[in-house]
Amino acid sequence: MATELSPGGPSESKRVAVVAYTEYPWDPRVRREAESLVYEGYTVHAITVRPRSGCSPTNINGVSLHEVPLLIRRGGKARYIFQYAMFFLLSSAILWGLHLRHRFTLVHVHSVPDFQVFCGIPPRVAGTSVLLDLHEAMPEILAARFRLDEKSPWVRVAAVLEQLSCHFADHVIAANDGIRRAVIERGTPGDKVSVVYNPWSAEESQSNPTSLLGELGMLRGQILVHAGGINPERDLETLLVAMARLPKEMDIHLIVAGEGDSDYVADLGRLARDLGIGKQVQFLGKVSHDRAIALMSLATVGIVTLEANPLTQIAWPSRVMEFAGLRKPLIVPRLSFLQETLQEAAQYYEPGNPDSLARELKAVLMAPDRLMEAVAKAAEVCRGFEWGKMRDSLASVYRRLEGMRVA
Repeated sequence: MATELSPGGPSESKRVAVVAYTEYPWDPRVRREAESLVYEGYTVHAITVRPRSGCSPTNINGVSLHEVPLLIRRGGKARYIFQYAMFFLLSSAILWGLHLRHRFTLVHVHSVPDFQVFCGIPPRVAGTSVLLDLHEAMPEILAARFRLDEKSPWVRVAAVLEQLSCHFADHVIAANDGIRRAVIERGTPGDKVSVVYNPWSAEESQSNPTSLLGELGMLRGQILVHAGGINPERDLETLLVAMARLPKEMDIHLIVAGEGDSDYVADLGRLARDLGIGKQVQFLGKVSHDRAIALMSLATVGIVTLEANPLTQIAWPSRVMEFAGLRKPLIVPRLSFLQETLQEAAQYYEPGNPDSLARELKAVLMAPDRLMEAVAKAAEVCRGFEWGKMRDSLASVYRRLEGMRVA
């Protein structure tokens, strides 16, 4: 994912601080956006969370890293509040210290959480513009993760914090039109919210798919791949049950590459064994983005599973674009934004219904050639979100904010 510097190199008059509650080397959106700023001639400092694997290099492709020693773990509300609060305090201190030395012209804050944007108060008072980048919609996250009603006090507080955060920021970026629509419906002016979709490009993986097949001991059969986070929202249980209901002679294998709670991953392994498909499922753990793309290129069909909840109804998974770029027939859940965007470019199953998914899988696996028109349509849809176009959109927002900055 390296980005070449622009011919003029970084400019001392354009200095950006990127703040993100994430492990920078493993976050494609944060990393590609930061590197695109280097490409545009900005001096970029990123304040992020130190990876569990250890400290990152102090500079990656022109971006100077400042990592907070905080372990990110999924858990209950108390755990999330603690982690968010600690990162807010520590990153705010680092940001202010860096600002005193570098005098940033812009602070680019990624959510979640939305209130992280308030770490930019001191620089903003000094005349620096603040940009809020919404990866997700926080009220929908709370409702989905903790099975809360939209009228729950927690969800209402999240909606208020979201609006306060958007009001404070000079401009807001949403990761897709579904999130933009939700934020505007809650009260943010439409002209204050731009859309920059998650990074995607047609670049090929440098890993050798044939070698990967040999490493995995999978030299035959039809392959399904899940590459991404492993949590209940991905609804891999439905995929496992659907696999078990397909004829054995179809010889289907599933590769699960990604990170998740160890207990949850163990539960999935037990479910696969109980269903009699334990030997057909391989859990690889966390892999690089390049290796993930190589694995996805091995798939017979691009399958994306999600449960139905307020968050997934407005979701646009990067895996959809990656499978489309690899020219794989798409099978996705029948969720509002996915269906609105893809229309006839995918096959749909009812979320949480393994029989529905098994029917679609069987139909696609037995006759993938009949879906070539849908494959072409999916590729055309996703070309509208190519990173070159998204990078231009991001650069346009930056130029707009530069015009607003106090000299």
